[in-house]
Amino acid sequence: MLLVFNFGVDGIIAGLTVSIPRFRADYGHLVEIAPAVEDYVIPATWLAVFAAVSQATSVLGAFVAGYSADKVGRRWTNAISCVIALGGVSAQYFSNGSLDVLVAGKAIKGIAVGMWIVVCPTYVSEIAPLRVRGVLASMTDSILFAGAFLFTGIGYVVAPRPGKDSYLILFACQWIIPAFVLLTTFFSPESPVWLSRQGRRAAAQRALHKIHGAKANTRKDGILAQIEQTLARERGQRAHQDETNSYLECFSKNNRRRTFTTMFVYTCQYLSGNTLVLGYQTYVYQLTLGWSTQKAFAVGLGATGWFFACNIIAWVLIAKLRRRQFLVWGQLGASVSLFLMGGCLMAGTNARTAGLAAVAFIYLGGFFYEIGLATVGWCIGAELPALRMRSRTQALANMCLHAMSWVQAFIFPYMFNPDAGNLGGKIAFYFAATTFVGFVGCFFLLPETLNRSPAEMDILFERKTPIRKFHEAWIDDAYVTDLAMD
Repeated sequence: MLLVFNFGVDGIIAGLTVSIPRFRADYGHLVEIAPAVEDYVIPATWLAVFAAVSQATSVLGAFVAGYSADKVGRRWTNAISCVIALGGVSAQYFSNGSLDVLVAGKAIKGIAVGMWIVVCPTYVSEIAPLRVRGVLASMTDSILFAGAFLFTGIGYVVAPRPGKDSYLILFACQWIIPAFVLLTTFFSPESPVWLSRQGRRAAAQRALHKIHGAKANTRKDGILAQIEQTLARERGQRAHQDETNSYLECFSKNNRRRTFTTMFVYTCQYLSGNTLVLGYQTYVYQLTLGWSTQKAFAVGLGATGWFFACNIIAWVLIAKLRRRQFLVWGQLGASVSLFLMGGCLMAGTNARTAGLAAVAFIYLGGFFYEIGLATVGWCIGAELPALRMRSRTQALANMCLHAMSWVQAFIFPYMFNPDAGNLGGKIAFYFAATTFVGFVGCFFLLPETLNRSPAEMDILFERKTPIRKFHEAWIDDAYVTDLAMD
């Protein structure tokens, strides 16, 4: 899960560095942002590429991870990704004012980011007990926000410095997590699900023993038997009984419904306004409200801390309450909050009260987002796909996530930057609209997955429940018992 920490960092590094005056001076040029007022600005084209390139290469990383995780295992895929990340960060650190080298480094690291966000949730879902599966999956977003929160705090401290260390420190900190995880990879257990799929039963037993501990009051043989039974049942749905699988199988008759739903939910992560709220919050405050660098960073740090606190609150709620209600209605609340935030930002640099109101609506929208999509969205990826197709479905879903992240990060500078669209506060209306699209889609597509085992989810989709009833779908315990007896 530490690797997801660096995913959170990568998502905000562009927004943080472009908010640092020395970074803009070293990599940008002077632009008149208001009558008789000049400031250094990164050209919209370069800013779009710098912000979005890692999302584009993350699609490649997600594709590679889906294949690699099935071929060489979850553990070695993590190790490969860490080596790639270390190289990408090195290029960023030594770019020395060159936007070409800076973008190349971020592109290389993006491949690793795409791999992390596939392998980490997959691994967690395969080792976690059913009763805590949702909590552990939801921690994906908590760790992500921990990275964003810590780096915003570091930015708050170093951004006002006049020297290059004001941004080089942020680049250098990206080395820490991949280096640490690379070392620990050699001591981590492999996924027992992957080992079972390879026919390595003894190795799977050793992995379960390592995961749960020698003295843990856990029926490890029972867990392994359940894994093997579910895999056998899913293989039995195929015309030929072998262990081969492919991305095309994700769109087969038995899998396409759950594949498309998982892909859409992951896409909603960046339909929701993440690019604005997390990536460019401080930059927006500076240009729309006229706030100083340190004030903008302080407010951004406070907002990120609030989001993190809301995510922790969601840990408690998600273990007991329905997933669907949080995700669907949370998106509606976030959409309304972003719309109101846009109205406040349009008041301009002289409206102190409007600025505070805009911050308040970001806090409110963050609450709805964190207890809904940000938390439940990762659970869907862990709970919805078929067990034997999980890594491939996760890869496809994350390819959609990173593709949408790339689109949003690429077009944001063109819509917002003073040398391009110069939308100002109106930018929030755009994200309010995209969040509402996510609300409508999830309302009609998303089933309830709370406390459903992989075998039960298989049964749910085999029934071909009509969409109008799908979100309330419930598997009768007697039906499951009869099926097991058959």
